[in-house]
Amino acid sequence: MTILEALFPIVAIAFLAWCAAYWKFLSESETRAFEKIAFNFFVPCMLFYGTATADLPSVLDWDLLWGYYLGIFAIYLAGILIGVFFYGRNLPKLAAFGMGCAYPNAVVLGIPICLELLGDEAFVPIFMVVAIHNLLIFSFGIIVAEMQKEEGKAIGAHVWGVAKGLLKNPISGSLLLGAAINFAGIPVYQPVMDSMELLGRAGVPAAVLALGAGLNRYSIRGEIPKAVLVTFIKLLVQPALVWFFTGVVFEMDFLLVQTAVLLSCMPVGISVYVFTIRYRCLEDLAATSIVMSCILSIFSITLFAYLLGV
Repeated sequence: MTILEALFPIVAIAFLAWCAAYWKFLSESETRAFEKIAFNFFVPCMLFYGTATADLPSVLDWDLLWGYYLGIFAIYLAGILIGVFFYGRNLPKLAAFGMGCAYPNAVVLGIPICLELLGDEAFVPIFMVVAIHNLLIFSFGIIVAEMQKEEGKAIGAHVWGVAKGLLKNPISGSLLLGAAINFAGIPVYQPVMDSMELLGRAGVPAAVLALGAGLNRYSIRGEIPKAVLVTFIKLLVQPALVWFFTGVVFEMDFLLVQTAVLLSCMPVGISVYVFTIRYRCLEDLAATSIVMSCILSIFSITLFAYLLGV
């Protein structure tokens, strides 16, 4: 199977869902309801079953996290420095711009694409990266944005709120629960696991359908030159840097390198838009970057998959 053949079902499903939402076969309320079902039930069941039954190593390769997140935060800091030329010392805007350059859509697109291209062997490294993805990147953005405000002293409370959200969130919570059961060797009633597996089979198509339909609410809203810069950094510079850290600096197993690089070359994550809404800045840039990077990521994912020998 070629790279394009592997990616075609994912792209086709997302495009059909987008068409359904665009032509009003799916209303906005129906789209949000489907997103809720997909990300609260199907995807968590898939992740829970995968981590609970995976052959987890007794000692996890923590170099994967170092290599991946060094690349992520190096780009984040570079994005902040670049943002100074556009926004001066407006820290919420700098945090949002840097997050746009560095925050990949690792769950909705990264999981299905990595599993499709790399197979089930990639599940463990995916779990390691995704489990703390939002906690680290979103928390860093909050820290940067709040430093300039009087309530900056409440940064700890914000980060603690994100940490609690990590456990309450169905995606990260299912990963952590499945891993805990796996490591502890806790037996689970087999019919329950069979039910999880059955529901989990819908996880990948449901996530891709939800992404395609959800993208209909975003559009090109201006800020195109800056969005081109964000997209270029996100789709090309960031995965190259993650490859450097994982493959050259830490000389990791090549499957881990492939997984980290492919996750990092996903388009700008939807959470960036959520962040801009929270701080009421750069909403148009975030929306334009999300749409632009989603379209162009077809080519960047294909490029890096080819270079990685997938």
